Amino acid sequence: MYDQIISRRTPGCIVFLLDRSDSMKQQWGGSSMTLAQGAAAALNKILLDLCIWSTKEVGGAVRHYFDIGIFGYGACPIAQTEGVESAFSGPLAGQSLVPLSVLADNPVAVREAPSVDIGAGHARIPVWVEPVHGYRTPMCQAIATAGAHVFDWAGQHPASFPPIVINITDGMVTDSPHDGATLDEWAKRLTTIETNDGAALLLNIFLSPSPCHGVLYPVSPVGLPEPGPELFSISSPLPQKMINNANAAGVPAQPGARALGFNADLAMLLRFLEIGTRPTEILDR
Repeated sequence: MYDQIISRRTPGCIVFLLDRSDSMKQQWGGSSMTLAQGAAAALNKILLDLCIWSTKEVGGAVRHYFDIGIFGYGACPIAQTEGVESAFSGPLAGQSLVPLSVLADNPVAVREAPSVDIGAGHARIPVWVEPVHGYRTPMCQAIATAGAHVFDWAGQHPASFPPIVINITDGMVTDSPHDGATLDEWAKRLTTIETNDGAALLLNIFLSPSPCHGVLYPVSPVGLPEPGPELFSISSPLPQKMINNANAAGVPAQPGARALGFNADLAMLLRFLEIGTRPTEILDR
């Protein structure tokens, strides 16, 4: 299980859930950015990395190795209310799952901004996601929305690596139960969606404006303050290849580790996204 190679015949699927609640306006300790700005910058950086990773040669076309979804929950600028909506901006606004090759050709803009890489100064990168914050934290609705799209995708790609859903949040769920199901139940529904290679993976990372004692890939919820134990319980066990990737990146991960980051700063968020979006090898480079 979790062994399928990524290729154009068997593309992967990565869905990002981005907390856009009001608390994301807080300043990130040691940074000039708010949580919303830092999360958007990290996500744009990872999307660019995926585009580069999915090219055969320098300057070549981005290949369709992944379908990408990004859903914001909390403030919904398009609907002008609280809820869940596509977080793509610009030409892709309102779309759900987008081939990586299409995403690469349709950023909102290319801007110079503070780099999320430590010590890298400023960089010009494409922007697909803008920082937004407001309202509460409807995490159940976000996972339910991801599940609906992931279910359809898995049915169309039974031979592919299972879908990966990465939830980036700084708050406690405010809509449990949602449509009669708790956060735990929505997570279980999501992670029972399968391809022939295994069940969908749910990764969670909890951001903190004053990070301390940050934890990546714990094997137990013991010692985690709220909402750590709840996020631990809904996070998937890390597949062996992700454990290997984490260890290769200098991040200790043991068998039985959960796909959870807690009390994360910006550097930890970026590392978590890098490991979580590199699930396996690419075949037809």
